[in-house]
Amino acid sequence: MFRLVVTDASGRRAVTVEQLPFSIGRGSDNQLQLTDGQVSRRHAELVEEAGQWKIRDCASRFGVFVNDARVLEANLQPGDRIRVGQSEIRVEENDPQTAASSTVDFRQMNALLAGLRALGSSQVLDEVLVIVLDSALDVAGAERGFILLAQPSGALKLRLARARGGVTLTSAQTSQRIPDEVYATGTDKIVTDLLDDSHALLHAGTVALGIRHVLCTPLRVLQHAAGGSERRIGVLYLDSRERGYLQNVGTLHALATEAAVVIENARLYQEVVERERAAQELRIAAQIQQALLPPPTYSDDLHELAAFTTPCRAVGGDLFDYFPRDDGALTFTVADVAGKGTSAALLTAVVQGLFTAEAETADAPAEVLSRVNRSLCRRSVASRFVTAFYGKLSTDGTLSYCNAGHNAPFLLTARGPLRLDEGGTVLGLFDTGFYENGCVQVASGDVLVMFSDGVTEATNVQGEEFGDERLGSCLEQSRGRTAAGIVAEIQRALSEFCGAAAATDDATVMVVAAR
Repeated sequence: MFRLVVTDASGRRAVTVEQLPFSIGRGSDNQLQLTDGQVSRRHAELVEEAGQWKIRDCASRFGVFVNDARVLEANLQPGDRIRVGQSEIRVEENDPQTAASSTVDFRQMNALLAGLRALGSSQVLDEVLVIVLDSALDVAGAERGFILLAQPSGALKLRLARARGGVTLTSAQTSQRIPDEVYATGTDKIVTDLLDDSHALLHAGTVALGIRHVLCTPLRVLQHAAGGSERRIGVLYLDSRERGYLQNVGTLHALATEAAVVIENARLYQEVVERERAAQELRIAAQIQQALLPPPTYSDDLHELAAFTTPCRAVGGDLFDYFPRDDGALTFTVADVAGKGTSAALLTAVVQGLFTAEAETADAPAEVLSRVNRSLCRRSVASRFVTAFYGKLSTDGTLSYCNAGHNAPFLLTARGPLRLDEGGTVLGLFDTGFYENGCVQVASGDVLVMFSDGVTEATNVQGEEFGDERLGSCLEQSRGRTAAGIVAEIQRALSEFCGAAAATDDATVMVVAAR
């Protein structure tokens, strides 16, 4: 088989003759449509007789010329020149390697993809889409090209628009009906002339742009895990202002098949890169969050303190903090921001900053929490609140505290355990919140155990909660231990109780022992 290299007012393009007879003319029903005004509606046709290619004049008005001689019928050989109106057509022997050159390029794109991966490029998909679309425009001879990829919702989203010559289109309109239909059915859509009565009303917006010829083909990949079934990932859409301009449909199909595989590989790689970037950012955030916390242990002549916090995700919404004052008193807090993960962690940093700013004031805990509450309410973070326990242990053993909707801590004394629940409502919801001070005397050997609800609400594989009762029993068994020893015992009991059950909330414990 031969191929025809056509040069006309629209430019230069190659057309593979895939079946005979092959008609040439101005009408949209011809295999080669020429828009030249001197070309008749059906001007000429190529036929084969006894293994010989021939061209026949179909009673055209201006005639058919082969090598500058007008003919009614003539044999054709590679190198012959045909003139039809103002269009020149050169006959060439069809080289399968040349016809499939674009497809071969797409097979080589996997090597390109591997190279981009090795360089750690995060723009692999964007770069591959540019190569795909520019190659498709060259193969088809189209003026504009678009790649639309399917979203998880099933809707198509425009990912790239290009014009011939490597120009990226920042704003371009396409038919929406055609891509949606092709993606839904998996069948090509070729419209030779949008001005035909059957199309004009359906595609009025596209026709208004001057677009006449459209080719849209699905992008499909094989799902080996699903028995080799096909999955559509999007569509390749090409159009032109000239009727019948798009050519080489067979080669374009092969190109689209190879391109879909490369696009999918690039998309999967980009997802991996983005997930890894997000994971790295979370790891850094977790390191920063841990660095903002004070050391997990502290001791002086009057106090011994130990604490831990374990987020159920990379970052969490719990915090503990303490501050040894110059007057010998120790202020401390445990707080729990509603929610988990990154959003809770951001508000946790704000809350910790507010408590740090209050650490050296001489005000009572209730006044401190009132100011923290007003500060959070001014920020008005929707649906977010904070529970907190804030205390100050003076050198004379007086423990003044305020509990803002937090789990009531255990105070282990020689007289038995006490629960410290004096205070007020949660922080950050009501700027008129009222807070009261609690006060209790602490003796040498007494131990204060503060914790978040992630401890008592931790569940095992049977769905049972650890609960206050188990925590109380664990603390009774820990009497006489150091603050660090009590913390270690709580961690051991939690781990033993929960077993293989995944944590569903952040867990924080802080123990303060009076010496």
